[in-house]
Amino acid sequence: MSAINRADGIARLMGDADLFARVLARFRKDYLHAAARIREALAAGDTELALRLAHTLKGASGMIEAVPLREAAQALEQALRRGEAHLAPRVARLEHALDRVLRELGGTEDVAPLEQAALAESHGDAHENLSARLRILLEDGNGDAVDLVREAAAGLTRELGEERYRRIAAAVEIFDFEGALATLGA
Repeated sequence: MSAINRADGIARLMGDADLFARVLARFRKDYLHAAARIREALAAGDTELALRLAHTLKGASGMIEAVPLREAAQALEQALRRGEAHLAPRVARLEHALDRVLRELGGTEDVAPLEQAALAESHGDAHENLSARLRILLEDGNGDAVDLVREAAAGLTRELGEERYRRIAAAVEIFDFEGALATLGA
């Protein structure tokens, strides 16, 4: 059984197989280290971050119709919300499901060092304006753009205007980073 239901994923995007292929490539890049990030958050006692990461992974895996991964992320998210103490089996299930998806998407080798440097740079300057940070994330195809759009809605709305922010947020939510960039550049 496949880790991703490609037919349903393409159908979700109104039959656009090329867009689905781009969404899959972004998913692979953005979530390659998702399980490790969740483990790190839990090890640091940052349940809120682990919860947000599991929730984001659940949504992204739903978008690509990776049902077993979505279910594993949802189970972990629910366990975190309930405050369960023994999360190791749920995290292991999530890791296994994510590994299956990544193998199906073409391997699990590490993200290129230049991409890692761009990600670090995008988070490095706290004084940089939000729209510039968003542009870097979108150009890199980095899924952290989703979190930035959600968490910095007020600041981005101030910088971009309400209508422009709404169009960008709608594009980012469906991983249409090119569309979001086009609106951001307009």
